[in-house]
Amino acid sequence: MKIKINSHATTVKPSIIREMKVLADSYKNVIDFTLGEPHISHHTYETIHEGLHQRIMRSPIGYSHQYGVLELREAIAEYCQTHYNQDYDPKSEIVVTTGVSEPISAVLKTILEEGDEVIIFSPSFTLYNSNVKMYGGKVVLYDMIANEMKVKSDVLSELITPKTKAILVNSPCNPTGKVFSKEDNEAIYECIKDHPIFVISDEIYREIVFDGVECPSLSDYQDLRDRMFILNGVSKSFAMTGWRIGYVLGPKEYIQIVAVVHQNFVASASTISQYATLEALKHPELTKNICSLYERNRNYVYEQLKPYFKQVVLPEGAFYLYLDASNYGLSSYEFAIELLKEQRVAVVPSVAFEAQDSGYVRLSYCCDFEVLKEGIARIQNFRKSL
Repeated sequence: MKIKINSHATTVKPSIIREMKVLADSYKNVIDFTLGEPHISHHTYETIHEGLHQRIMRSPIGYSHQYGVLELREAIAEYCQTHYNQDYDPKSEIVVTTGVSEPISAVLKTILEEGDEVIIFSPSFTLYNSNVKMYGGKVVLYDMIANEMKVKSDVLSELITPKTKAILVNSPCNPTGKVFSKEDNEAIYECIKDHPIFVISDEIYREIVFDGVECPSLSDYQDLRDRMFILNGVSKSFAMTGWRIGYVLGPKEYIQIVAVVHQNFVASASTISQYATLEALKHPELTKNICSLYERNRNYVYEQLKPYFKQVVLPEGAFYLYLDASNYGLSSYEFAIELLKEQRVAVVPSVAFEAQDSGYVRLSYCCDFEVLKEGIARIQNFRKSL
């Protein structure tokens, strides 16, 4: 007996990032550059474990409030005010979530109605597109590569229609490492300021920037505050992916609805992980140390691979390198598969991040430096054989 299921759910495809990770795990002696998985999480744990242990011994570890542990929300509010000049009420405008993937889903579930359009800057993290589609929305892509990695007002304004419900910005960007400059943000602001459009700003990589580059936010425009959601967390900047703690900031009017959606998804974020995050936020030096390691890796991998590819996007932030392998007669997927088979190096093809196969592949370089060097040597050997 066949029973009809939700038609939107059937359009959502499995993550190609995860597919490549599973393939990588099926081989021996693999250098895995697929996931945005910092290899230095032990540094964080070594710093926070004593304080975390003491807190667990004296604090309840049952369900937390659906918004999250209040002490953590207060710490997040202070951290965001100090570091980003973002002012939010910890009692009513902050929800602690299960990583940042969950609030992407919760916010889109909250705001989208059937047929609503969401403008996304491509290449982009795969879960943006899949979540928009899952909730009956339509993805409208702004092609950053075709527009010289800049936001052009004339191009963006053409994408805005009466059905545009939201615009989603990820800066620094996964997978390119692009940081949206003040000029980029100004162009976005001018295009949307007179339209009833929500702003979703995914700032999970905000503290991972290089060469002294500033990472401004659309939150700098105070008149966008009443329709803006800011997503952030500790997975990347504190190397705490497995703890699964993120948060969403937004106006009380909408956050109270996001909180209900969040409650229906997961009830509440892990209480122990919230306590771990509370300890981590006491040590902002962790992010500085982590960023310096990533910058060294960025410099090395960029210089080593630049001669071997048609185009390499210099990352201004995050920890990914986006490489154009389109001039070697292989699609991005074919390139990734052949590299894995021949050299035991796993990367992610551009079809994970773009509507069409552009020939790019993404390499995550947030790993041990010696592992990175070995992986780059294998890629160089592979390239020589083509």
